[in-house]
Amino acid sequence: MNDPRGSSQSIPSTTNQKKMFSEVSESGFSFKRRRRLLDIVVFCVLLLALAIPRFLALDRLVTPDERFWLDRSGRFYYALAHRNFAATYEKSHPGVTVMWAGLTGFVAVYPRYYEPREGQDRPVGLPALMRQELDMPLRILVAARQTMILLHLMALVFGFLYARRIFGLLPALIGFLLIAFDPFHIALSRVLHVDGLMADLALLSLLAFLAYMKEGDRTTLVVSAVAAGLAWLTKSPGLFLVPLIVLLAVFSPGRLKSTWGKLEWWKSILQSAKILVIWGVIAAFVFCLLWPAMWVNPVDSLVQMFTDAIGYARAGHESAVFFNGMIYPGGEIPDPRFYPISFLWRTTPVTLTGLLAAIVFLFLRKLIFPDNDLPYVDHKSPSEERNPLPGLNYQSWTVVALLLFAVGFGALMTLGLKKFDRYIIPCFVALDLVAGVGLVQLARWGASLFSKKWMVSIAGALLLCFVSLQAALAWGAFPYFFSYYNPLLGGARQAVEVMQIGWGEGLDQAADYINAKPNSNRIRVMAWYGGGPFSYFSESRVTALDLDRRWTTEDWDEFNKSDYVVVYIHQWQRDIPAEVLDQLRDSQPEYSVWIDGLEYIRVYKIN
Repeated sequence: MNDPRGSSQSIPSTTNQKKMFSEVSESGFSFKRRRRLLDIVVFCVLLLALAIPRFLALDRLVTPDERFWLDRSGRFYYALAHRNFAATYEKSHPGVTVMWAGLTGFVAVYPRYYEPREGQDRPVGLPALMRQELDMPLRILVAARQTMILLHLMALVFGFLYARRIFGLLPALIGFLLIAFDPFHIALSRVLHVDGLMADLALLSLLAFLAYMKEGDRTTLVVSAVAAGLAWLTKSPGLFLVPLIVLLAVFSPGRLKSTWGKLEWWKSILQSAKILVIWGVIAAFVFCLLWPAMWVNPVDSLVQMFTDAIGYARAGHESAVFFNGMIYPGGEIPDPRFYPISFLWRTTPVTLTGLLAAIVFLFLRKLIFPDNDLPYVDHKSPSEERNPLPGLNYQSWTVVALLLFAVGFGALMTLGLKKFDRYIIPCFVALDLVAGVGLVQLARWGASLFSKKWMVSIAGALLLCFVSLQAALAWGAFPYFFSYYNPLLGGARQAVEVMQIGWGEGLDQAADYINAKPNSNRIRVMAWYGGGPFSYFSESRVTALDLDRRWTTEDWDEFNKSDYVVVYIHQWQRDIPAEVLDQLRDSQPEYSVWIDGLEYIRVYKIN
């Protein structure tokens, strides 16, 4: 017979079973609650890190190209209001998302802008608005910038969510905090311009597609395609995503719902083709849906877009440019070192450290992603995944994809003769994310050299130091984030010997100086960027000085009638207009604007 006492010991009572189940349930609930709280804290931290440096002091700087994009946005608004959809083609970029954002600025500040002038079938124009109310264009621009920043935030927050699903919480968070405090990215995401937004949308599209190849979630594929379509609408180089996505679809180690390893090769190709067709159709649909010119004149719009884009790349800039101690009079820079050098000057020591660490750990096959850092993906070991590169887990392969995107996009931009540092901002965001992954691995490795008891604390302290340094470098350039240059290379004082300096920084201070004078509205000022950045802040009668042709008698008459001449830093870098600079060479400026140790602006008294 069985011992009843033994039976009672081996089989828990019903009461004990309920108690054990209750404890397990409470433990699981507590874990979920802590995880939810952690998610909320992380989301708030990232959102604040992204928003604060971008929303502050939006009325302190106007960049040269923004006057054009604001004007294009006004005409875009006018064309939509009058159902002249073909006229929504404004530029080959094509910059449609930027013009939609600019439209919101007009709607918020001057919604009647779409009304035609008396007897003329066109909008009133920004100069006419300035005559009505001096600061109106600036207020419209600030409102449009706020919309642009919201678009950036949405793209980056969604990008973070997909990066988290690939890399885990900590590497994704550190990577996106590096983006949040990247000075060059902050500068380009605060303005009404195309490059920064295209970069963020391209990163979102890439990360979403990589997450899809990992998990097979169809919603993720749709997000990737929508982001790609928006990137193309923003700037045509976003089409670089097409060959990259094709490459990833063919060679990605991600597991789809059907296991590729069990399919014949031709079935795998068909499966990839199906994914690419779905992705391409959705992206093209978004591209056509949000650009009214495609509703009525699709073929001509596309032909003109590609023709003009190729022409711009081949022709170079319309005026002289300065690079690496040389002046290129035709605006064409054939030097293939332009973008590597520009990246080094524009990036930060923190990003370079993380990037180097990521490459080293990748080469050594020691990019490790513990299971507890990957709450939203399955936890099978790398050996169980189908990888095209032996020894690499899926996260490491994703790092390779991000590096391929950065290098490939940089190479594409190098083919054009027209070169500006802002053209490779997509490389910055991808490399910032890679750097974040590298810093996490570096912190873990550094902490492992000490006692296991303190590993987590040491690793956390190291990562906090890295992020804090990145933030300090960015805030050191506030509010003129374009003025940042890598301190490892000597900062702005050395950059002036290599890089063309100045995006309009300090022109607000020069305008304020002249505005403070008696009867400032009667003062005649000839200024570089007189028709754009300077005039947005000036109460005076402003004439543009931005002429790089040979001066005529009429130009000199206007110069001699002026009370003040405002000269900008990259004028004397490029020696344009040479005649004016020669005329002023022996004169002392009445006022100068200095930023980060560099003289950006000289204000000369003429009469």
